[in-house]
Amino acid sequence: MSGMKSRQRGSGALSWLFYLLIGGLLLSFAFKVLPFYMDDHAVNKVVSSLTGRPGSSTASVTQVRTWIDKGLQLNMVKLDRSEVKVARKNAVVAVDIDYERRINFFYNVDLVLTFEHNWKAGTQ
Repeated sequence: MSGMKSRQRGSGALSWLFYLLIGGLLLSFAFKVLPFYMDDHAVNKVVSSLTGRPGSSTASVTQVRTWIDKGLQLNMVKLDRSEVKVARKNAVVAVDIDYERRINFFYNVDLVLTFEHNWKAGTQ
């Protein structure tokens, strides 16, 4: 029994290299993905701020789009015009923001992040 105990000393150098590799991959993942989730949080704040605006239920499509554009510009978020859809149907203003972002993780591995935000106001 005592001979077995003397051989068990803890993690070896190979184990530590493996732990460093996993930790490095997780840090790389966090540094690449976190900015996109911070932008999405800003987009969510812009969309939810539409509810608190006076006259948001009777605003025109142009006015709502202007509010969204100003909010995104203030938060330095760049969305393509085709990713932000504002429409009015039967006195209901609807905002649909659907977009995706691709991130080159390493070599030929890409991450695809999809985001979706919806907002409606008016009499239905």
